[in-house]
Amino acid sequence: MGQRTLIPDAGEVFLHELKTVGRNRLVMVLQSAGEESCCPACGQRSRRVHSRYCRHLSDLPWEGIPVRIELRVRRFFCGVEECGQRIFTERLPNTVQRHGRRSCLLSAALEQITLALGGSAGSRLAERLGILASGSTLLRGLRKKAGAVVSVSPRVVGIDDWAWRKGQRYGTIVCDLERGKVIDLLPDRSAESTAEWLRAHPGIEVVSRDRASLYAEAAHRAVPHAIQVADRWHLLRNLSEALTGALAPHHRLMTEAARAVSKKPEIPLVDSPPEVPNTTRSQRAKQRSRDRRVIRYEAVMKQVRNGLSQAEISRTMGIDRRTIRRWTRAGDFPERKAVFRTSSVEQYRRYLDQRWQEGCHNASQLWREMREREFTCRDSMVRNWIRQQHGPRASRFHREAIASHTNAPERSRTSTKNV
Repeated sequence: MGQRTLIPDAGEVFLHELKTVGRNRLVMVLQSAGEESCCPACGQRSRRVHSRYCRHLSDLPWEGIPVRIELRVRRFFCGVEECGQRIFTERLPNTVQRHGRRSCLLSAALEQITLALGGSAGSRLAERLGILASGSTLLRGLRKKAGAVVSVSPRVVGIDDWAWRKGQRYGTIVCDLERGKVIDLLPDRSAESTAEWLRAHPGIEVVSRDRASLYAEAAHRAVPHAIQVADRWHLLRNLSEALTGALAPHHRLMTEAARAVSKKPEIPLVDSPPEVPNTTRSQRAKQRSRDRRVIRYEAVMKQVRNGLSQAEISRTMGIDRRTIRRWTRAGDFPERKAVFRTSSVEQYRRYLDQRWQEGCHNASQLWREMREREFTCRDSMVRNWIRQQHGPRASRFHREAIASHTNAPERSRTSTKNV
């Protein structure tokens, strides 16, 4: 750490006078230490002084006492005839920025406070330190500094969606994968806006994305030379789903192997029930998960009837005590409540039903038609909705539950929630 001085930069300015105003303010009168200055337009140095004037700046407080700077600066003539800047003001970049009202030391301190605490909390801390600045002023200075940073066109970008409101409205997030930073947030999830952003940032060589056709179309349209790859998160998720699906039928064998090498009490095994025809893979996975929970519940209840404490059952079976307590109080196996969420496709129900009656049963075609009607969600949402409503595997109970939930009056849903 260099040696600290009272003045902002001893190489640019020197202290001419230090005076007090009343009992609660210090005033430092500073003057430029150089004899010449450089023209900002042509870079030519000049010694010809045109005039002098005084700038009033705020500086870091001293023991909580506000400090005011009176900076005496000069205007110079530019000696180059071809230069359009005939008269210029000397620049002191380490003391104060152009048109600034605060010293560089004070601006840097406020920036660190804003980065650490934000606007309102940073304003309260600055007031305790003797610096008067509102939360809006702190955030405005931070945005101005962020906007002044020269943006470098990224080479490897990652594109994915993010939710303004889950299941209702989505946007697009763009990251620089080499620097590990978020570059931009797009307000919607569409191929047009993504392609427009990619065109505005030349130099992109690799686009990492999910496997949706939306971002693939945008990248192919805007940067056809770039390499498109699947991002690591979606690869790992797809791999885990494939591994879970491959090992799920062998759950009994794996449980027996795990019991053979562990000292946990035996949990009775039951054969998996026969699969119900015309069920989806997700429904079969939910049924297998429920069967495993039933087995664990019965094993816990057997230990409870044998007189073991909840702490001992939790330690031997590896189940949280709160789960054991909840199962004990329930008196019967607690079924998980089904949550029905209204899909964003529901607002197009009338149009989709009409097209379905007209004979259009292609989900991709219906999705493209809905995109022309400002539908911004993925084609998979349309496909799932059609499968639930019209598909041969859609259960009658699920269709009726969604319909009743969608058509329920607002007053009845509100009163039930309040109860």
